[in-house]
Amino acid sequence: MAKLYVVGIGPGDLDHMTFEASEAIEYAETVVGYKTYLELIEPLLLGKEVVSSGMMKEVERCRQALELAAAGKTVALVSGGDAGVYGMAGLVLELANEMAEPPEIVIVPGVSAVQAAAAVLGAPLMHDFAVISLSDLLTPWDQIERRLVAAAAADFVVALYNPRSKGRVTQLEEARAILLAVRPSTTPVGIVRNACRAGEERIVTTLAGLLDHPVDMFSLVIVGNSATFVDDAGRMVTPRGYATRGEEKEHRPLTAHALPLTCGGNALMVVGTASDVGKSVITAGLCRILKQRGLTVAPFKSQNMALNSAVTPEGGEIGRAQATQAAACGIPPHVDMNPILLKPSSDTGSQVIVQGTAVGTMSVREYNAYKPRAFAKVRESYERLAAAHEFVVIEGAGSIAEINLKAHDIANLRVAEMVGCPAILVADIDRGGVFAQIVGTLALLEPAERERIKGIVINKFRGDPSLLKPGIDFVEQRTGVPVLGVVPMFGGFRLPEEDSVALSRKNTGLSLRPQDETLTIGVVKLSRISNYTDFDPLENEADVQLVYVDGEEQLRNLDLLILPGSKATTTDLFFLMERGLFEAIRAFRGPIVGICGGYQMLGKRVADPHTVESGIREAEGLGLLDVVTVMLERKTTHQATAELFPAGFQVAPRCRGVVNGYEIHMGETILGPGARPFARIVSRSGQPVEVLDGAVSCDGRIFGTYLHGIFDNHCFRTAFLNRLRRSKGLAERTIDECPQDPFELLAAHLEEHLDIARLLAICGLTAAPAPGAG
Repeated sequence: MAKLYVVGIGPGDLDHMTFEASEAIEYAETVVGYKTYLELIEPLLLGKEVVSSGMMKEVERCRQALELAAAGKTVALVSGGDAGVYGMAGLVLELANEMAEPPEIVIVPGVSAVQAAAAVLGAPLMHDFAVISLSDLLTPWDQIERRLVAAAAADFVVALYNPRSKGRVTQLEEARAILLAVRPSTTPVGIVRNACRAGEERIVTTLAGLLDHPVDMFSLVIVGNSATFVDDAGRMVTPRGYATRGEEKEHRPLTAHALPLTCGGNALMVVGTASDVGKSVITAGLCRILKQRGLTVAPFKSQNMALNSAVTPEGGEIGRAQATQAAACGIPPHVDMNPILLKPSSDTGSQVIVQGTAVGTMSVREYNAYKPRAFAKVRESYERLAAAHEFVVIEGAGSIAEINLKAHDIANLRVAEMVGCPAILVADIDRGGVFAQIVGTLALLEPAERERIKGIVINKFRGDPSLLKPGIDFVEQRTGVPVLGVVPMFGGFRLPEEDSVALSRKNTGLSLRPQDETLTIGVVKLSRISNYTDFDPLENEADVQLVYVDGEEQLRNLDLLILPGSKATTTDLFFLMERGLFEAIRAFRGPIVGICGGYQMLGKRVADPHTVESGIREAEGLGLLDVVTVMLERKTTHQATAELFPAGFQVAPRCRGVVNGYEIHMGETILGPGARPFARIVSRSGQPVEVLDGAVSCDGRIFGTYLHGIFDNHCFRTAFLNRLRRSKGLAERTIDECPQDPFELLAAHLEEHLDIARLLAICGLTAAPAPGAG
């Protein structure tokens, strides 16, 4: 009976082939293999039948070898070493099971290419190591990714075979990102090409510099672990538990949820028992309190899922909450303050924005696979932020006790572990069950996680806080964590909300105040609403009641109707039709404003030829402005300054004429002869430009703009509302009147109700008095 030898030829040089491998090829009548491998052993092929094929033909080669052997020939199927020979052997055995009479199969291992590369580099394989083929065609990438994550977390030395391009990024880039999530950027890396044969090349670099060097199919990459160092001769050495270069090297075991505390810097993390408990506001207040005490402070939130975003001076997109917190710190917002932003675009997917730039739309499963790479960006951003500021106040996301999400956590206590900082837990008493929230949350944490929680804040209280004393005493005795204070509901000011949880609380009906004494403004509650914080300044006006409407009957008696931004404009146009709002808005006779997506909807048509927002390529607009919009593949994100045109002054009479805001949109809108431009943008991201913005109807009743935050401009907002006030016979407000700084109010509020001295001690800071304190 003929035989099929599956032969591993090792690193490729004839001198490094085993005797058994050479003998198997000598016995064979036919040699089958990848063309490049066969060229390496050409002297052994004289007088033999050779069957050669190219890359990505593994299955075809194995079938040919089996068929030739089954026909009675002695065949050698040639492969490389390591994963090459064993992967080929496994495939042969699988295919042989399908045959009625398979040939005898003999596996002949070769010298390991990993060992050859290690011999060239030094001795980096003393510890446990993992050999991972990035180009395994028969293994889905998500499985390879899971193996990388496990090997990285286990502190293995990791050997990587040649990666191939994988869309916009290479597999080597993704592997590096996964390793960077748990290893310092200075981790030694060796790249060996043509190990132990002619043309051998050896490079020793770091994880940070890995992508600066060529890596091809003849290369093998070996990434060190926490003990690996480069000696004076340039060799990679991984000692086994003894002193290195005269000093004991600290070894800290890693787990899937623990990271080396290499970032440093002074920091405090604000975490919560649930979403919308007030973490963002508490974080902003602490930022201002620390700023008042003379520290340079920055906010940080590793991952933010938010409908409301903002734009940095450089044009990057971050969560609105972090931009607000930056204002509390007295510094410009930066993408490093919120390196990962998720903007829900459907019920199952979100646009993923990394360090200010959209990288695509992902499902939950796709994003979980991407998270190791995302967390590498989180670490990178935090390290820059901590290096530039004396203190960082970190905000968590949602609840820290979501045990089903912990395996993929990159937003809560895993960040505190990375930084090595304490945390305080915020609970919302307004939603009820506050003591159960606190005790239950702490009970679900691992011991090391509980150890990080150094204080508790009970937030959003109404009433006499002395009534809570028995509960507070119980919590402190039960958990051993001190309650730092009870913070009452804030009165007289509001900070921007973050997401749809807050939106669900928004008013959808009219208040008891007489309508003839107030301006009633309705905001359409779109299915994909975004940046609804644009309207917080209107809601804060004493004579305005702002309601969110989702039915045509709610449009009656409104003094102003607003169409807000949308993550999917064409989808929301159909939503308006389904709710009966489309024709109701057309029939509305009062003033109408459209911001961003709402502006696009006011036009005649919205085209999305590249389906960047949804699968709907075109939708009829409301036809209330003579404009059409085409969605572009690239998002426009800028902080902007604009000067009003005459039509803009018609909208807001006596406004000084200059407004600030920010642009976040995918579309370009073209004006027809029946619309007049609202403003001219004169600065984008600090650079002078001349760009038209917005449109105003000929009668001035309807206007739209791409400028988010336009109502944050006190002069414009007051002039715009005064026009409505005059038409309703209400008293006008003074344009020159400046509102109080909300962050000073917030800081004073927290100073009054929290034990700030104790909180500062938790942070390792001296309890200096607040400015102006007795």
